Amino acid sequence: MAPQDPNANDDPATLISRLQGLVSRLGNDGDHKAKRECLQLANALTAQLEPPEHTAIDMAFSPVIATSVRLAVDMNLFEHIVRDGPVTSARLAALSGAEELFIIRILRIASTVHFVEETAANTWKATRITEVMARKGISASHRVISEVVVRPFQSAPDFFLQKGHYSCPTDPKNGLVQFAFDTEQSAFDYLGSDPSLLADFNITMEAAAGKRIKWTEWYPVHSRVLDGALEDTVLMVDVGGGDGHDILHFNSKFPNSGRLVLEDLGAVTEGIEKLDESIEKISYDFFTEQPIKGARVYFYHHIFHDWSDYYCHKILQRVAAAMTPGYSKLLINDMLVPEQGASKYQAGADISMMAFSGGMERTKPQWRALLETAGFQIVEFWEPAGEGDGIIEVVI
Repeated sequence: MAPQDPNANDDPATLISRLQGLVSRLGNDGDHKAKRECLQLANALTAQLEPPEHTAIDMAFSPVIATSVRLAVDMNLFEHIVRDGPVTSARLAALSGAEELFIIRILRIASTVHFVEETAANTWKATRITEVMARKGISASHRVISEVVVRPFQSAPDFFLQKGHYSCPTDPKNGLVQFAFDTEQSAFDYLGSDPSLLADFNITMEAAAGKRIKWTEWYPVHSRVLDGALEDTVLMVDVGGGDGHDILHFNSKFPNSGRLVLEDLGAVTEGIEKLDESIEKISYDFFTEQPIKGARVYFYHHIFHDWSDYYCHKILQRVAAAMTPGYSKLLINDMLVPEQGASKYQAGADISMMAFSGGMERTKPQWRALLETAGFQIVEFWEPAGEGDGIIEVVI
């Protein structure tokens, strides 16, 4: 029998007993399931041990913590602590140019969530989280998320009050970003209009791509893609593939396997400096007619989560018209949100897409409904170990 999901109403003794039963599995780095269950149990145990009134009020204060961490990023405090720690607040003030008292107050609250450790009065050293926060990609992600996700979502109460009812924003040009910043630009256009913000966004995406287990490591490419591929057609089209990190990895893992094409908007493709000469580059908007017909695979990574169903159907209509029935495949590399028991990261990513562009992260039934109403058939949902994005294998 599968173990029951931990519940915040379970008594502490039961939760502790279940945690003890998982101890022997924690030494195995590959046992992602055990680690995730331990985290769920630990969260449920915290909910049981902490007075509910404290939990409720702590939630009201949580934006203060996130903003304090953002300020620490802006002052480069995490980098200083990793490099020089243990370090005093006075030394951090000298290094950053900020007021010592301000630094003390910011790091005090950051220490309550283990972003730093206070080893003595006004003295700080790095934790595992501090070391991560000092990384370029993570600090950039905090700046981006605070600007184009948190700020728009904090305007949500006023947005829905003005709207007159509560429903998911679905229009990429009439949502929370537009309301918060009083702009008619889409979220992506808004990003593009701010060079420093766009640079942070690109750094964030590059860092996120680098830490993921590549889909080619666990999806059976040979049996599902290469076998049966025709030599006179394009093997794979990476649609909206940005700087080409996915197709570059595919090419390095399966060299000389067939024609590879990278597609994205002209502003993106024209800025790509490093791309293997064997990969073709085409300027393309995925809301328009797909120029490559009859490819073996049309690959979309983190595309559909940016859009509501209405706009996803427009994208799908274009790829459907280009696919060869019985031969072409659509591979969607995106999050598969559990119907029950979604993690904080998965649920947060979904809300982030709502705030950013009126998009959403989807459950398997939601993916099935989206694709089947567009005339597609799902062959299989493929998922890696752990909590990475899945592959949805689709035909027409």
